[in-house]
Amino acid sequence: MSTSRPSNLHYGSSSSSSSSDSDLSAASSYRPSMDVASTVSVEIIRCMRCASATEMTSTDDPSLYGMVRISTGLYYCDRCAKKTGFK
Repeated sequence: MSTSRPSNLHYGSSSSSSSSDSDLSAASSYRPSMDVASTVSVEIIRCMRCASATEMTSTDDPSLYGMVRISTGLYYCDRCAKKTGFK
């Protein structure tokens, strides 16, 4: 999969004389490829206090499933978060 990019673009230049009309038309017609699929994974998250578990996708918010994120990869369920003062 090859993507063609404009060869000579002047991003962030304050002078309008530094870029020609052909550069501007090439910049406005360039669109990044949408063919690349984002990777979504299913994760099993578990309360670190009572060990209750639920499945969620990597793009979902843990609060939708009754979980509170404490740190990266560490969760409390709503009940345990209230008991420990995190909610």
